[in-house]
Amino acid sequence: MASQMNDKTKKKLLYAGAAAGVAVGVAAALALPAAGLSAQAAQALGILLWAIVWWVLRVFPEMVTALIMAVLFIAVAGVPVETVFASFSGETWWLLFAAFGLGVGMKASGLTTRIAHVVLSRFPATFKAQTAAIIASGTVIGPLIPSMSAKLAVITPLAFGIGESLGYKPKSRQMNGLFLASLTGVRTVGPLFVSACVIGYALLAFYPEDVQARFNMAGWFVAALPWFLFVTVVNYAVIVLLYGPKAERRRKRGRGDARRSAQEAAAAGGAQAAVAAGGAAGCGDGAPDAASSERSAAKPHPIDEADLGPMSAAEKKMLVIILATVALWVLEPLHGVPSVAVGIAGVAAFLGLRVCTLKEFRSSLNWENLVFIGTAMGLATVFSYTGIDTWVVELVGPALEHLAFSPFLFVAGIALVTVALRFVIASEMAFINIFMAFMAPMAISLGINPWVVGIAVYAMVNPWFMMYQNPIYMAAFYSVDGRMVNHAPMAAYCAVYLAICLAGLLVSVPYWMATGVYAL
Repeated sequence: MASQMNDKTKKKLLYAGAAAGVAVGVAAALALPAAGLSAQAAQALGILLWAIVWWVLRVFPEMVTALIMAVLFIAVAGVPVETVFASFSGETWWLLFAAFGLGVGMKASGLTTRIAHVVLSRFPATFKAQTAAIIASGTVIGPLIPSMSAKLAVITPLAFGIGESLGYKPKSRQMNGLFLASLTGVRTVGPLFVSACVIGYALLAFYPEDVQARFNMAGWFVAALPWFLFVTVVNYAVIVLLYGPKAERRRKRGRGDARRSAQEAAAAGGAQAAVAAGGAAGCGDGAPDAASSERSAAKPHPIDEADLGPMSAAEKKMLVIILATVALWVLEPLHGVPSVAVGIAGVAAFLGLRVCTLKEFRSSLNWENLVFIGTAMGLATVFSYTGIDTWVVELVGPALEHLAFSPFLFVAGIALVTVALRFVIASEMAFINIFMAFMAPMAISLGINPWVVGIAVYAMVNPWFMMYQNPIYMAAFYSVDGRMVNHAPMAAYCAVYLAICLAGLLVSVPYWMATGVYAL
């Protein structure tokens, strides 16, 4: 009876929230023209606000709400069809298709499982060690592949496989931590290298020639290094603290308590008491004593490659395809073939070599998620078409000029405005192009190095509070079909991660001032 009442209450709240979302959208569409927006732009922004409410409340599946939003853009706001669905003909969506497709091939062949076991066998089978390994992997390949989506499409399934090998349940606390390690590991290394993402090259285009010459690969690296080190170390520590298995921490404390108790007993002259204290401390918390710890350390690793048997023909084919794909991604500056073409060629190769059948591919590829991502990415072209993005930047830009008297306030202002505006300007590249076009000349006129503005934007331009904000996050989330984590706890950690990134910027300000980076 109580369960039925709870279900009825939940339904009533859902209906009320759905109605509230419609009301918010209509109110915005009617009120925003007074703030300088065109009627069409106000209607488009009102439709987005409605969609956000429905996404948060999960009134319908995400794809369904996204499709309704697209229809309303066309039917109510009068946005052309080709504008609303422009992302489906763009490079990003097809790169995601290729990345997801390659993930299907790796899973179907069994290669993901084998690689996860190999990685796990090279590091201690603990959450701390594997989290460090995942972050390190993202850091190592960071400057080599310019597409963050492609990097995450490789690393996230491996992180999922590692979690399963460690016995972690999908969507558990530990899986959350491994997912965040893969996501933030790839994302944090981005601002350190110009070559880690196309964003670096896009920012360079806004700098004067003398600034471009100073911030070549080496100059950029040296200037961004303090931020990277701070964010990487603190982010790793926070992930381990928040998501590490409690059993590991209890064992560590238990061993420490056992050693202290044994030392105290020995100091009192009671050797037998020392042994007893050590044994009691170990048994009482499930932690081994010193002797058993040595025996445990001497045991073979719990993951043995031999358990998997020899590589199958499908695994060998997929390994060659993946290695060739990654190599071509790395060498893109030399051969000039876009990453998207390389990725699609990889999909065609493993399907042509029958690593898996077309039927398996169709059933394994998450088309629902790809449609949702493509429709959500269309927000960028819709807002550009209606002028919403330019209106928003012009609205907040002058306020930042008043913060220039303090380097700390100026950098913090750039960072916080970036996070706020990304709720409205859905594309990272669109935001950077619009915001830097406005802010780079302003910074130069104030005697501030535009590189500082660019790195502050780069550090904070990746929120994933809402999925539509971040195609890179969606690539990671859906590369494992959304089975690894739930979005709500990941959105909560987004605030933590951005706070760490902001702190890293503020910590770097004195370094930039001392080395002459901050001022022109």
